[in-house]
Amino acid sequence: MFYRYEIRKKGDKRVLYIYLSSTDEESNEFIKEKNFSIEQRILNFIKNNNIDYNEGPVYIISNGIIIKSIDIHNKNINIEELIGADNYNNQNFIVKVEKNNILNIIKLEDFLLSMLLTTGFIDDNELLKCLTILYRTYAYKKMGEKGYITQNDSFIKYKDLSYYKILYYNNYYEKIEKLKNIIKETDCTFITYNDIFIDPYIHLVNNGHTDKKDEVDYLEKVSSLWDLLSPNYITKNIFKKEEIMNIFNTSERDIHNMKITKLTSSGCIDTIKIGDKTYSGKEFMEKLSLPSLDMTIIINDKYINIINRGIGNNLGLSVEGAKYLSNVGCNYLQILNYYFPKCKIKKYSN
Repeated sequence: MFYRYEIRKKGDKRVLYIYLSSTDEESNEFIKEKNFSIEQRILNFIKNNNIDYNEGPVYIISNGIIIKSIDIHNKNINIEELIGADNYNNQNFIVKVEKNNILNIIKLEDFLLSMLLTTGFIDDNELLKCLTILYRTYAYKKMGEKGYITQNDSFIKYKDLSYYKILYYNNYYEKIEKLKNIIKETDCTFITYNDIFIDPYIHLVNNGHTDKKDEVDYLEKVSSLWDLLSPNYITKNIFKKEEIMNIFNTSERDIHNMKITKLTSSGCIDTIKIGDKTYSGKEFMEKLSLPSLDMTIIINDKYINIINRGIGNNLGLSVEGAKYLSNVGCNYLQILNYYFPKCKIKKYSN
């Protein structure tokens, strides 16, 4: 089955690569959904070959392709249970959303249903569970801090469920039933850093790594190479030079001399200078309606070409990465633990 291995350095960590025989019979074992012996076979291979490795991440390679990734020391993530909190469950906890200066009072379950329908990622259960926990955590946080969530909050874009009844009129109730089960399975589960509820940092596709943010201690740079396989990884936009000059109210000379002054840890634009003004990467991205902060800017006589990598801000949970990890057998707790390694997953228990 396994015929060789190697240990490679990835940053300050080591990763074990195990090579699988290319015969169909053996390779197919690793794509069966209910193959429960893979982890044990890896552990036996490590033991039998006296391999000095106990860090955890293992990549299974067949014909030069990673067909499965497993963390041999992270099969189960412990959840810290907090006793006596009936008021935090899906039915009892109340969320208030401000809309046109009116506070709409809704059950947590309905709030979560709306947020999951907003995403449109209805097919992957483990991803949906991750999103449910992040949005539930944010509801707990905002109700405790401010007492309500504004309709156009920077993390939340809330719409009434009546909106989705029209949008998904063909199969609305089918979707609702599925999502209710997802919400029920994760009831009262949330995620914290130093006992503080975290914000739901979520992006669609990154440039191979998530990013740090100086003012947010719990965001770490983690590898997410699976995102590079996404069909949405690369996008290109072409602007006339006059468009950019008008948007930034600047001269042609300033456009030619624009300079990226600071990059993030994963190579995204942190700040960019145009003329005598410095813009954050987010400001620059939003002014031009670009999909991400990772970009290459090419300026010629008439046009400005901007090539973007990824979609979103590279922070926190990668939707594309989470879907890949789910497909290779990771559960929602493992996925959250991977993208938020400094945080703890907790649950209110009766």
